[in-house]
Amino acid sequence: MSYNRLVILPALVLLLGLSPRPAAAQNWDDVRIDRDEWSVIGWNDACSVAVERRSYPAIGTALRGEPVITRVGTLTIPTGGEVATRVWTLTGDGPLTWDARGFQSAVDDLRRAGYTAPGYPETIRDAPVGDQPGLAAALVSTGTLSSRLTQGWPGPGWRWAAASYNPLSTCALLVYRNRRRRARFLLTRVYDASARRDRAFSHASNARLLFNGGDLDGAAAEAEIAALLDPSLGIARYNHAALLALTGRPNKAVAELAAAVRIDPRYRARAAKDRDFADLRPRRDFQELMKAP
Repeated sequence: MSYNRLVILPALVLLLGLSPRPAAAQNWDDVRIDRDEWSVIGWNDACSVAVERRSYPAIGTALRGEPVITRVGTLTIPTGGEVATRVWTLTGDGPLTWDARGFQSAVDDLRRAGYTAPGYPETIRDAPVGDQPGLAAALVSTGTLSSRLTQGWPGPGWRWAAASYNPLSTCALLVYRNRRRRARFLLTRVYDASARRDRAFSHASNARLLFNGGDLDGAAAEAEIAALLDPSLGIARYNHAALLALTGRPNKAVAELAAAVRIDPRYRARAAKDRDFADLRPRRDFQELMKAP
């Protein structure tokens, strides 16, 4: 395990792929990567995000359950700029380099440094969408972000799979995946102030269309994405509550419906008559929620 601080690698566009293989990595050539896993540690109050990424080996090539590539660090676009900078605070390459305690320490250090805002996550599902003109293009296109990047986008074979938006929705961390389940990250500014809300509304619309088409699981997934992407969008929270109720998660359904009612009290009367909530009506918490304050 190598533990490096303040190793700055500037780039016009930040694409996080594999780092060059270190000469000291024992039996590195024998290790095949099965998948990458990643998460956002947190955003600070600017266009800077802390991330962690772990690459796991294929079965039989290294110790099962331990990553053979580890990265913890930050991606930053400075104020007034477009050029992204990467700072790794922890790197590990090769078999037997995983250090759970060192990994957690690096994550804690970044949180203490101000990377605490969770941001707003979005999943771009690789699945058919509802029959509505322009909806499919809106959901899978980064054009809705009005990014000004002119190069650096992943080429053929890479699909936009996820995103995380900073608290002001002025920057986005885009995650791309290929068929080998590898991940690449790209940090970009978002120049459409309404992009995040518009995308949440698109996911909410897709949830309703999928539900009407009989795809309950797909509808539930889209409704959750919309609610997480814009928690202040009442229709997203309401649809999410309905799909939670219909998929057998009554406690979460009531909590989500309460959130929708707090955003817009008119959802109280709507829910009282909505057949989607029929299974919740005997519950005392649902009955209390239906009472006007």
